[in-house]
Amino acid sequence: MSDYSKLRKLYKGLYALPAFVLALPTIPAFILLPSFYAETMGLGLAAVGAIFLGLRILDVISDPILGYASDHIPPRFGKRRLPMAIGALIGAPALVMLFSPETGVTAGYLIGWGALLYLAWTAVQIPYVAWAVELEQGYAARAQLNGYREGAGLIGIMATGAVGVVLVSFTEQDRFQIIAWITVILGCGIFYATLRFVPDGRPIFSDKSRTLSFPWKNKIFLRVLTAWFLNGLANGLPAVCLPLFMTHILAASDTDQAVLLFIYFLSAVIGIQGWIWLSRLYTKHSVWCLSMVMACIVFLAVPFISTGDVFLFGIVCILTGLTLGSDLALPPAIQADCADWDRLRFRKERTGTLFAYWSMSTKLALGLAVGIAFPVLAWFGLDDQTQMASDQSKVALVVIYSVIPIVLKLIAIIMMRNFPIGPKQHLAINRRLESRS
Repeated sequence: MSDYSKLRKLYKGLYALPAFVLALPTIPAFILLPSFYAETMGLGLAAVGAIFLGLRILDVISDPILGYASDHIPPRFGKRRLPMAIGALIGAPALVMLFSPETGVTAGYLIGWGALLYLAWTAVQIPYVAWAVELEQGYAARAQLNGYREGAGLIGIMATGAVGVVLVSFTEQDRFQIIAWITVILGCGIFYATLRFVPDGRPIFSDKSRTLSFPWKNKIFLRVLTAWFLNGLANGLPAVCLPLFMTHILAASDTDQAVLLFIYFLSAVIGIQGWIWLSRLYTKHSVWCLSMVMACIVFLAVPFISTGDVFLFGIVCILTGLTLGSDLALPPAIQADCADWDRLRFRKERTGTLFAYWSMSTKLALGLAVGIAFPVLAWFGLDDQTQMASDQSKVALVVIYSVIPIVLKLIAIIMMRNFPIGPKQHLAINRRLESRS
């Protein structure tokens, strides 16, 4: 291997490392924290669902503003580095406080620290993902770089799962605090190394026109964005309902729950390289559609799972975990190709802005997931902690967890069939962009 190839791999590894840190609190923050504040802290499912939906709406509003700002920062000041550094500095104390509520915590506490953490997360995530577009411009190489980043993120999630298994005898609140401090301590060194040593990447070939406007005329981008939103909602509903499903349907112990989460994300790590390999043989969008079909088939088994079927649900976790690897690695690479098309067709530099709208759809999907699922489940009586969950509430939980996601994924599959950008088309786009320089 040449020195240049070794250097490129080193840069890819350094670029991917922040994803490991960002992933450490992801499952606690987005999946476990809502039910923790609702049930353990006593705020209630309906109230917590409304709060998290409101936080997501605030987060969505901030996304295009921060993406636009990232596009406007001159390279000499760190076009992608500066907002990432600021976001990390703000997010560290917010994470610690949000993960350390005291008994009798109020809704205002959750709203205040939650809003600060979400804004900081946005300031890091949008320029971080957009940075990949400038580091790699090849069709297959871009998918590989996204795979590096998302693989590192999944390893971070697995590390959190391993911590949960090791600390299973600790209280849930203690586990939250330990994860928060591990994230902050590791983040200091990792973010410094990435921001200090990873290069800016090749310049984007376009004119200097920059805009905050929504790309209504870019039908290709809108098509991918809509499919991504529907798939995100299909993933978000079972994600936010997972702790409730494992408690009220599966009746799994704390140890079983921690192990199930761990094997789910381990399967995703294993799956990423397989999906990336397939995307070299076929188009990225067709491979993504294949993974969504696989997820739909697996979700058909969920309504037949009952109390004590931990092994059967473990198989579901393995297979859906494999499909998660595709959801994480391929759609962002497809979106990066759409950004190239946008520069060619509309002669505007708005890569960060486009990824901001991409981030908006992700967050809105997760916000709607908790904002819809929790109030509906509360209406069906699942919020009542004085008695066992009723059959009616269990049916509602299963429908939200598995049936609705199947419908949403099928619509996303239909939208992504015959997508017009493949390897040949992307190569032509890049050549025209380079000739314009």
